[in-house]
Amino acid sequence: MQISNRLRLYWANKTFNYSALILVTLLGVVIPCWMYSLNTWVTPLILGVIAAALSERDDNFSGRLKAITMTFICFAIASFSIEILFDHPILFSIGLFVSTFGFIMLGAIGSRYASIAFASLLLAVYTMLGADQSTNIWFQPVLLLIGTAWYFFISMLWYSFWPMQPVQQNLANVFLQLGHYLDAKALMFHPTSQFTPQPHRISEAQLNSATVSALNQCKAIFLTRAKRGHVDSASDHYLSIYFLAQDIHERASSTHYRYQELAQHFGRSDILFRFKSLLQAQADACREVAQCIRLGQDYEHQGDSALALDELQQSLDYLKQQQRPEWRSLLAQLGYLFTNLMTVEKQLTNIATPNIDKLEEEVLEDTEPHTIKTMWNRVKSNLNRDSLLFRHALRMSIALTLGYIILQILGLERGYWILLTTLFVCQPNYAATRQKITSRIIGTLAGLLIGVMLLTLFPSQESQLAFIVISGVMFFAFRLNNYGFATGFITVLVLFCFNQLGQGFAVVLPRLADTLIGCALAVGAVAYILPDWHAKRLHKVMADAIVANKEYLDQIIAQYRIGKKDSLSYRIARRNAHNQDAALAAAVNNMLAEPGKYRSATDESFRFVTLNHAMLSYTSALGAHRTRIDSNVHKLVLDSHRVIHQHLDVLYQQLFTHCEQCDTSNIEDAGIEQKLAEWHEDSEGNAHLVLQQLHLIYRMLPELHSLADKFAVRVG
Repeated sequence: MQISNRLRLYWANKTFNYSALILVTLLGVVIPCWMYSLNTWVTPLILGVIAAALSERDDNFSGRLKAITMTFICFAIASFSIEILFDHPILFSIGLFVSTFGFIMLGAIGSRYASIAFASLLLAVYTMLGADQSTNIWFQPVLLLIGTAWYFFISMLWYSFWPMQPVQQNLANVFLQLGHYLDAKALMFHPTSQFTPQPHRISEAQLNSATVSALNQCKAIFLTRAKRGHVDSASDHYLSIYFLAQDIHERASSTHYRYQELAQHFGRSDILFRFKSLLQAQADACREVAQCIRLGQDYEHQGDSALALDELQQSLDYLKQQQRPEWRSLLAQLGYLFTNLMTVEKQLTNIATPNIDKLEEEVLEDTEPHTIKTMWNRVKSNLNRDSLLFRHALRMSIALTLGYIILQILGLERGYWILLTTLFVCQPNYAATRQKITSRIIGTLAGLLIGVMLLTLFPSQESQLAFIVISGVMFFAFRLNNYGFATGFITVLVLFCFNQLGQGFAVVLPRLADTLIGCALAVGAVAYILPDWHAKRLHKVMADAIVANKEYLDQIIAQYRIGKKDSLSYRIARRNAHNQDAALAAAVNNMLAEPGKYRSATDESFRFVTLNHAMLSYTSALGAHRTRIDSNVHKLVLDSHRVIHQHLDVLYQQLFTHCEQCDTSNIEDAGIEQKLAEWHEDSEGNAHLVLQQLHLIYRMLPELHSLADKFAVRVG
């Protein structure tokens, strides 16, 4: 029984399952070629399989058929155009520039088209690598397309047997990331007399980014199984669990008070340790949920977190019995925290029966274009130098064309590795490109050394075909998690493939030299062709984050009048706020990877990230406790929200339009800060929480204005 469960766990693992698919596909190529001694067929067939696998994105059955059809068309155009223009350098370079630009701009339509476009360019370079060995115009393109067809055939069979596995794997990843995020939140409840929240806030923001990314990927998977936002019945159960995960994330990202003040007052009590223990237990529960979803098993909520919740309540009751006046307001904060985590506990329990609390609008926002006109409008809107996609397309087109000119001038027989390296390494920004370059060079060196050693030790064709299969499987196993390892394995595969043509050792030095030239071209492209230095556009990312927080707060405050409702517009605003928070954290991290002369306001940037994430956390707490409040308090809530809304508008202007000392004198606050401080001390129940959170947000505004002024001076 244990062996059976272990095998199921391996099979449910995304990397293991995908590697098994690649293994079956590669064996289906290598074994027939070995049996019929078709040595010259191995390389183009294998390369066709690799290009097809890199182009694939999860979709429903009809969506896969449409994607496969488009992939075949793009692959055929890419491959045959190379064969036709190969002996005409001038026409070839023009065609290379135009096709590269056109393929990359297809990415404006959506991620599926971006994958097909990249794979088409990759197949074009693969065609170049073997063009001099091609006996006629048909030989290599046909074999590449046969390899492509074989992969898609096996992939469709795989999908037919396990259609829900991508949904399960992505939803499981959401709960896995939620577990990591709850662990990070637990660290905030470690009482110490000199607690400094900013490093924890930055780490928390980064883990929140990973959670948001997992939620977005899972939503994209659901949309492939949806029509106009309505998910098919087979995925309905998992969609309900996904909505529970969204609610847990909103509650996990909430902050109800200043942690350092709680640590100062309760540093000699066990209460904060109790909160920490509960959060860790709920993090473990999220990981258990992830494993159950991955295995397709029903989740049964265990009693560890329930026991921690019960013990926490007893500790709270004990502190209240002490009747210490200085603790009165602080105990109220702990009460809100307890209520929030009690609701998380309820949602974890509901995972076993997620349809009990179904949303009124169980529909997803579908942002994918579905008509030719909409697709063209997407592409047309990106045809300007402000578009990051346009910049990347232009850089890549110039870099690949320059690489072709270099290999023609130097007469490099196998110089097309330059183009291949540039294609893989040149990324939309400098930070990502630099990371790829390091991994590419190290992986190539390691792959060449290991490959030469293996070629020497295993000269037989059978052993070399076995290594082709093994290295191909390992390339896809490591492709997303460790690019350096993936590069090493694909280098080994290439050596063994070319050895089937009698050129194994002959490609070693050219491969290394071409890799270095291709990396140099990639760096030059991102550094000098419409460079996208993050420091120069960081203020825009900050402005977008402020606007997203403002719109999220607007949605929440409206529901304190009408009552809680998880409508589509509310969920869109919540997701946008978290997306922009994640984008801001990523932009600052990318800026730090850029050359020193292009970095600016590093400390201020980190502080802004911290404050923006804190604002989102305070706002999330408001969202987590949405309910109608009394009319006598509602006016103060509306007045406070109006003042905060106006301040956020001014902040946006400061950041986006570079106006120094933007005028805040027109904002009539009418002593809002004092009223909030007085009311939230005297009020009780949910009104106390609302006023407190608005007060916490209001107190952040002066520092945000000050930071925005500094960014206006630096970038204006």
